[in-house]
Amino acid sequence: MLVLSSFKIGNLFSVKDPIPRGLRTGVVYKFLCAGCSACFVGETTRHFSTRVREHISSDRTSYIFKHLQYSEHCCTLCSNDCLSIIDHAFTPFQLKIKEAIHILWEKPTLNHQLYHVNLKLSP
Repeated sequence: MLVLSSFKIGNLFSVKDPIPRGLRTGVVYKFLCAGCSACFVGETTRHFSTRVREHISSDRTSYIFKHLQYSEHCCTLCSNDCLSIIDHAFTPFQLKIKEAIHILWEKPTLNHQLYHVNLKLSP
């Protein structure tokens, strides 16, 4: 019996260029303060670099922004490198689940949940 199988070089390595860190979407990220080790876990469906910029400089409702605003020492030491991507997902539902799991694991000190979003499963 003769069996033929196809072999693709693309199976050995990725043929696509990696997406730059700042342009990745659908990610769970972690902020680790360089000044005091305060931690925050969040998620975004937008470009990671956009959300990082908001946390550090413009989103006045962000707990990261508030933390840096109230601590001059932490603000001085903080940079974009304090935020890292820790997971990714393909759907907003998966993203929320992964964020919740990472919050459970990390127990971040800056996350203050005021309400929860009901994630409805499709029937």
